[in-house]
Amino acid sequence: MLKRVLFLKAALMLAGSAIASGAVIYSNNPSPGDSFTNPGGTGQGQAVDASGWYYNNVRNSATVGINNAYPYAGNGSVYSNSPSGSGKADIEFLAGGVDVLGNYYASSSLGLFSDLESFSYSWYRDSSSTVASNLHPALRVLLDADGNLATLTDRGGLVFELAYNGGGAVAVDTWVANSVNSSTYLWNYGLGIGFAANINSSPYAYDASLAEWQAYFPNAVILGFNAGVGSGWNGVFTGAVDSISWTLGGQTESFNFEVLPQAEIPEPSSWLLAGAGLLALGLRLRRRAA
Repeated sequence: MLKRVLFLKAALMLAGSAIASGAVIYSNNPSPGDSFTNPGGTGQGQAVDASGWYYNNVRNSATVGINNAYPYAGNGSVYSNSPSGSGKADIEFLAGGVDVLGNYYASSSLGLFSDLESFSYSWYRDSSSTVASNLHPALRVLLDADGNLATLTDRGGLVFELAYNGGGAVAVDTWVANSVNSSTYLWNYGLGIGFAANINSSPYAYDASLAEWQAYFPNAVILGFNAGVGSGWNGVFTGAVDSISWTLGGQTESFNFEVLPQAEIPEPSSWLLAGAGLLALGLRLRRRAA
């Protein structure tokens, strides 16, 4: 059975190549799919096959995985759950991802941040979630601020959340699609400038647009993209993301997350018939040889 599952997986991955536009990213396991968790307090990750995507930064019993809990545009999506304010879980695409003590980090770049035109996703918040009503899975672009990958202290990300773009309480038990463009507000973590830096000298630290960030970091390169939940969210969150996409230098990459189908196992009678056929063929060939 294992050989059949691996064969099917290889065929499906070939059909939906991981880096091409409109790629289908399959779970590591057949239906119901994946569920990666880590009870420890240090972020841990797991590669999603060889797709360039990773379950990453998972800690304090949070869970992430491509499974069939909330199917979207197919049989699956990326499920996530954070059971407490200290939990965190992301799905992350990294340029040249490498394993460093169990978590994954980018070793190369996707291109210049200044060439980023837009990025988007769809998300789902289950009504059982008890975190603040404005919270939903966040979407992030990961950057190296000075474009020099050898310096690590200026790495970080820009975060999209509806709360800082005129949103209040978000929809529950339904899928919502959001896109980030040049005028969308983003806030930062890291990048060598601290947390939620006020780069445009406005009275508010969360109202810098993508265009303003690009002007502020003209040499920055993109390390990857991620979507995730948790880290300071008081309460429980359960939901999902899917259809993550970005347009960089005029080229759009989009990804749909699906559950690897269960391999079919032939009935015993089928194996017997196949064996009988092979035996008959062998006897015929022996008679001809004689």
